[in-house]
Amino acid sequence: MATSGLIVTCPASADAALHWWRAEAGHIVARGQDFSPPATAPGSERGTVLALVPAADTVIRILDMGDMSAAQAEAAARYRAADLSIGGDLFVAVRAIAGSSPTQVLCATIARARLADHLAELALRGLDPDVIVPVGLLLPASETPVSATFGDLGADRLGDLVLPPDEALGALLLGQTAPVPLDQEARDAAMTAALADPPLNLRQGDFARRTPLFALGTGQGRMLAWLLGALLLVSVAIPLVEIGKNYLGADLAERRALTSAQRLVPEATDVAQAEQMLDTRLAARGAGNAIATVPLAGLLSAMQPVAGVTIRQTDYRPGGIIGAMIAAPRVEDLNAVLIALQNNGYTVTAAQRSDATGQAVADITVLAP
Repeated sequence: MATSGLIVTCPASADAALHWWRAEAGHIVARGQDFSPPATAPGSERGTVLALVPAADTVIRILDMGDMSAAQAEAAARYRAADLSIGGDLFVAVRAIAGSSPTQVLCATIARARLADHLAELALRGLDPDVIVPVGLLLPASETPVSATFGDLGADRLGDLVLPPDEALGALLLGQTAPVPLDQEARDAAMTAALADPPLNLRQGDFARRTPLFALGTGQGRMLAWLLGALLLVSVAIPLVEIGKNYLGADLAERRALTSAQRLVPEATDVAQAEQMLDTRLAARGAGNAIATVPLAGLLSAMQPVAGVTIRQTDYRPGGIIGAMIAAPRVEDLNAVLIALQNNGYTVTAAQRSDATGQAVADITVLAP
């Protein structure tokens, strides 16, 4: 329910001034007549914008729709009001009257072109109204005729009958009793009441106000910025926490491993040194990781520069010895590998022979220095 906003009249022509009223907290606090309403004060908000349409532009009806639901009654009343109207391309705005039984629907019929003209003229003056109300609906539906003028828009009303101000038409339809004019206080109260709860809004259907898909309300931009900042902070904090946990876990595992190794090599000061010292001790005993990998790596290194030499099989033997069968097209190629091993400090034994294919074969053993 809007209690603050701007109320304007639809201008009669492109160069005509419009009347405006500014409402705050349910009271009219400023009014005037300008080509366009003055800008709001810095830091304040315009609020809901309500535009008043001349009574001559609309035909007001209240239709009895029986026991239909509100939604069904509004849909059916839209078609019935169009059928009852005379004219070409018409637009019908509807609103079911709350609490009516049977269901009654308030309808306003207006030419589409006329309503489009009003919206275009207001847009030229920097206004895109949230609500458009026929001015006659601001008058009370009393048993005696009443009249009121809002700026340059006037209307007469008797019960459900709403008319533009016309003496001949009023005398014909309202009877001999002259309409009672509303004073300024009553007019102001009628406008603020319509701002809070419009009796009928023409901005529906094809003329509904288009809200941008990502439009943000008051204060929502700042909240969205806080949420995005919090999301960014969390997205950065999570991997940092995981990195910290992994680092602390790895550090704890490393300290535990060093503590265990120092039982055998107390002089070790870090894990890498402890690992090297343990490998050295194991190698001295003919065990450990290096006992097999070192001689095998030496054999492969010696074979690499000699083309055609292949390993047919290899095995590990006690004492850190690698046994292998190597083959080559020529005996000279095998000798080149054996000489390279010996030059690198490895202890080598070899028994050469020829196989059924005519290749030179050597059964060798390699022991790391």
